[in-house]
Amino acid sequence: MSNKDELMVRVITAAIYVGVMVVFIVPGLWAPVVPILLFAVVAFLSAYEKSQAIRLRMPEVKPLFPAVTSVLLGLLSLLGILKGSFLRGLSWSSDPSFNCLLAPRIFGYFALLALFVLPMSSLFMVWRKGTENLPSTVAVSAVALSSATPLAASIALLYGTRYGWHWLVLAILTAWVSDTGSYFAGKYLGRMRFAPGISPKKTWEGTVGGVVATIVLYLIYFPLVIGKRTGYPTGASFAFAVIAAVIMSLVSTFGDLQSSALKRWSGIKDFGALLPGHGGISDRFDSIFTSLPAMLLLAILAGAIL
Repeated sequence: MSNKDELMVRVITAAIYVGVMVVFIVPGLWAPVVPILLFAVVAFLSAYEKSQAIRLRMPEVKPLFPAVTSVLLGLLSLLGILKGSFLRGLSWSSDPSFNCLLAPRIFGYFALLALFVLPMSSLFMVWRKGTENLPSTVAVSAVALSSATPLAASIALLYGTRYGWHWLVLAILTAWVSDTGSYFAGKYLGRMRFAPGISPKKTWEGTVGGVVATIVLYLIYFPLVIGKRTGYPTGASFAFAVIAAVIMSLVSTFGDLQSSALKRWSGIKDFGALLPGHGGISDRFDSIFTSLPAMLLLAILAGAIL
C-alpha cells in the first residue's frame, strides 16, 4: 500500500471513529447511560486486546476473564448513583457540594469492590493452578483494573458531578488535542528523544507541543463552558485552566507511554487491527482512559477550591 493510500485509510478510519464518538457522546448531555454503553464496550475490547498481547509472553492468560471483569467492576459503580438519576443524570441545579460528595461515593463503590474482587480472584487462580502462575494472575488483575477504572470514572463524572457531561467532553478533547499537538510538534520540531526505551518516536519537543495545545484548549473551554456556568471568577478560571492543562496533557502522554511499554514488552506494533491505519481500540483510547480518572479528580478539586 502506497503512502497516499495508507493516509487515506487513516483519514477515513479517523472520520468514522469521530462519528461514532459523536453519536454516543452527544446524547449523554440528556441521557448519561448512552456514553456509558460506549465506554463499557471499549473497556471490554481494550481489556481483551491487552490480555491477548500479554498472552504472547504468558500463554496461560485467558483474555475473556479480564475483559468481562473490567466491565462488571466498572458498572458496579452505578450502585452509588442517586435514585432516579439513571436515565437523566443529575439536575444542573444540583448543589455544588455534590462534586465533593456524590462523585467520590460512586467511585468508592467501584474501588471497594475492585479491592475485594481482584485479589480474591487472583488468590483463587493461584490456589487452583499453583504459585508459578502468580505473575499471570497479577497481570490479568492489572489489565482488568486499567480498563474498569476509566469506565467507573466516566460514571462518576456523568452521575456524580455538576456539568459532568462537560467535564467528560473535556477529558476526551484533552486526549485528542494533546496527542495531535504532540504529533505535529514532534514531527516538525522533534530532536530530543523523550523515552527511547519505551516509545522511540516520542520527543521532548512533541511533549511540549502537546502541553501548549492543551493549554490553548483549556483557556478557551474552561472559562467559557465550565467556569461561566458555575460562576467562577474569570481570573481563577484562567489560572486553574493553565495548571489543569499542563497536568492533564502529561497524564494523557503517560497513558500513551503505558500502552507503548506493554506493546514493546509483548513484541507487537499495535494492539489489534479493528481500526485500519490506527491499530486496535486500545491504541485509540489509551490517552482517554488515563484522562478520565484524572478529570474526575480535577472536577472534584474544582468543586472544592474554586
